Amino acid sequence: MATQKKETAQHREQFQHLILQNPNYFGNLTEAGVKTAQKAVLSIVGNTTYEDLKCISYHPETAKLEATVQLKQTSGYGGTYCTGGTREYVRFYVDYDRNGTWVDEGLVSFDSYSLGFTEDLCYSVNVFINPKKRKCCKSGAVLPRVRAILSWNAAPPANQPNWLPVWGTRKEANIQIEPRHDIFCLITDFLPKFEIDPSKFEKLIEEVGPKIPIPEPDPAPFQELSLLEVKQLYKGKVEENRFAAPTVQKALMANNLSIFEQSAVSVVNFPAIADFVLKTKFNTSFEEVTCVSLNKDASILNATVVVKKANGYSGTLCQSGSREYVAFYMDFGTGWHYMGNSSVEVHDIANMPADGLHYNVFRKVNLNAHQKEWCKAGKAKVRAILSWNVAPPPFQPDYIAPWGDREDSYVEIKPLPKDVTPGLTKLSLDTLGSMPVELINVAGYATGENFVGMKAQDSPFDGVTRFNGVVLFAPIFPLKYRILIQEPDSAIPNPQVNNVKIRRSGIPGEITLVPDSDGWMTYYNDSVEDFLGSYSPSKEGRHYVTIEVKNALTNVQYTSSGAVPFMVDKTAPVVDIEITSGGGNCGKFTVGDTIQGTFSLTDAHPHSLSLSVTPGDEANGARPTIDGSGGFSGLSYPLTLSGTGTSGTWTLETKGMNPCGYNVRIDGYDRTIINSSSIGHHAPDIEGFCLD
Repeated sequence: MATQKKETAQHREQFQHLILQNPNYFGNLTEAGVKTAQKAVLSIVGNTTYEDLKCISYHPETAKLEATVQLKQTSGYGGTYCTGGTREYVRFYVDYDRNGTWVDEGLVSFDSYSLGFTEDLCYSVNVFINPKKRKCCKSGAVLPRVRAILSWNAAPPANQPNWLPVWGTRKEANIQIEPRHDIFCLITDFLPKFEIDPSKFEKLIEEVGPKIPIPEPDPAPFQELSLLEVKQLYKGKVEENRFAAPTVQKALMANNLSIFEQSAVSVVNFPAIADFVLKTKFNTSFEEVTCVSLNKDASILNATVVVKKANGYSGTLCQSGSREYVAFYMDFGTGWHYMGNSSVEVHDIANMPADGLHYNVFRKVNLNAHQKEWCKAGKAKVRAILSWNVAPPPFQPDYIAPWGDREDSYVEIKPLPKDVTPGLTKLSLDTLGSMPVELINVAGYATGENFVGMKAQDSPFDGVTRFNGVVLFAPIFPLKYRILIQEPDSAIPNPQVNNVKIRRSGIPGEITLVPDSDGWMTYYNDSVEDFLGSYSPSKEGRHYVTIEVKNALTNVQYTSSGAVPFMVDKTAPVVDIEITSGGGNCGKFTVGDTIQGTFSLTDAHPHSLSLSVTPGDEANGARPTIDGSGGFSGLSYPLTLSGTGTSGTWTLETKGMNPCGYNVRIDGYDRTIINSSSIGHHAPDIEGFCLD
């Protein structure tokens, strides 16, 4: 066994080198059903010795999809913060119709290090999604199946939901999508009154109907029903200890039995319910908390609440339902610190899956006081206390809820940035255009990989360029901040006065920050993504962004990010493809002919080009090859696409192609980061020919 562990450790150390030599070295591609010509040398597939995927959960009110990753070894993750670690990737898929059709919802990651801690450490990662399927509340719940793929040091490829990692695993869970609340629902409710079938007009309403919000559903019936009516409604489905417990619990906590109406004493067994509430024992038959973790990069505590039954949650999706409350505590070595409460709304759902629904509860926290200087990671113990429909009292880490649960885990506290002095207030601009600021050089170009797997190579920026950051060691008095942009032809920076929408911890939806005429707006240290704002450049060249922070009471400037450069490229590549042999462009050829031509790509920041033939099915896999390239149909930076591009000749062998009308096509891309989310301006060009 010791020998096997040593061999595994050596293979982890050599992992990148081995898969570069043979992508299927460990046999995971064959296992995943991916065709590969290379044979496996060693079988390691889905190994969870070092890392494991523990939970997947979802917060319907904010559309936040989360996964919890557990690291289980003291080493095997590269080095320390100072010597360099490795990366844990998670890609999410959602099956909205539960029929095996998986939608790729994106890739996220976090850096892992060999920290030497003997405790297992729990990390969380998340993406905010735009659900591809939503229904009005009267149409039934949308309950997708979610799959997450965890992979160490190799990003799971896009749109391959059956892919298996070498080190890592796959896991699935059920989630509930928030119902839609817009004019669409009003119209589809209105049509049946005129004996019109809404399904016949659903597509038309969806396309032309304005997305106008409508008021949330009325709180009826549970908030307006008496206990007798609720008892009759839940008869045979939910016991008295469940539906009457919150009223009794609140009365006991307030030491005011008048809260519990006297008339209700004859409806339910008050003494028995009070005895149940006062018992120091958790009950997890309806809900259970698990997977307490920390998103170390966003300083967000997370917990997964598993809802197990179809009834007992005070209302359907068309009613107010109830809330699952979680109180978070952290122990940094001196005892429990109360970090705050958060919650998620739950409902009675008739078609509850057998393995329950997984809800995410999260809380933004400020860990500055517990972060050590650069290179020195810390750890803390985390506790989550779950309580149904009644918030746990604060500052009671041993509180036991009658309906709920408790879960503990350990998490890593990442060190402070390199240039931050512990205790000194500083605005840390963490990412620009989704790229970590430390990956952007003085000329404004980004090089490296961000936390969603996007790889920049001397990349400029364009489109919506997002700024994320946080005020470290923020004072207790309120703060305001503003974004200043200096354009290439300007001698001074100018304030941005566009509205900024942010998500705050514990608050459903988004809130809008409205800057004054000088660009100042309120700073919230509980912003879920630490999102500060964005800028859409209209000019090319090197820009500078500066984030200033001031005391909102005295208007005295408090801290600044300093000027951070970013280069802007707004021009797509110029590409061209021509047919030079035979009849040339639009010419006629015979199956078996060799067709030749030229191609070119010109751009200030070229990335890649590819040549192809369409329609591809009729071409039976034939592609133009670039002359002298050894059979390649594309080129990538920095091989022969450095400088301002390249040009050359191509050859297409038509033997085996079907007689048809075809296009020969070039697609060119540059290295620009577009809208903080993708790489490359795109430009195509085509020429046609006929194959007889």
